[in-house]
Amino acid sequence: MIIHYSDKSLIQGLRQKKESHIRYMYREYFPLIRSIVERNSGNRQDAEDVFHDGMIILYLRVLREPVALSSSLKTYLYSICKNIWHQRLDRKFRLLYQADFEVNENPSRYTDDQQVREEYLEKMRLYNGHFLSLPQDCQTLLKLFFRKVPLKEIAGTLGLKDEVYAKTRKYMCKNMLRKKILNDPLCQQFIFYDGFREIE
Repeated sequence: MIIHYSDKSLIQGLRQKKESHIRYMYREYFPLIRSIVERNSGNRQDAEDVFHDGMIILYLRVLREPVALSSSLKTYLYSICKNIWHQRLDRKFRLLYQADFEVNENPSRYTDDQQVREEYLEKMRLYNGHFLSLPQDCQTLLKLFFRKVPLKEIAGTLGLKDEVYAKTRKYMCKNMLRKKILNDPLCQQFIFYDGFREIE
């Protein structure tokens, strides 16, 4: 017979580290976390790690203070885990695309280690290949953005109506690039679990 726990019971059981309640949360909640991670460049191991970290955060929160839920506990944990995975994907993105993405930048100024230099060049080839597949206006916009050109000036250069639209367009182009690269199997050679695309 399957026992169903209320949110209040689960919170109390989590405070008391009751194995039955934790097993119940894994059985009932993990499939949702696995789904969001696997839809966004992750695998089952990633999902398990995120779920574990999310449970720790939830546990620490219920220990520190009363948890006033505005939604179900399942949704609350989902939100925690989604944020964890979002942050890790963002770290992967930042690690992969450093500096100002100059195509001919010399990697020797970063290190004298041959293996690291070769890896840097592979990362740049991966980035450049997908960057060049973007629409021309996206390429131009992102080049200006990475060079820290003000949005108002970018809007004027590209003939956009205002800087608000330029910011929106920049987000769309950047997210398009993220998805292209993070969906490329070669990306996994360079960036591992804790290393990060926008959550859909």
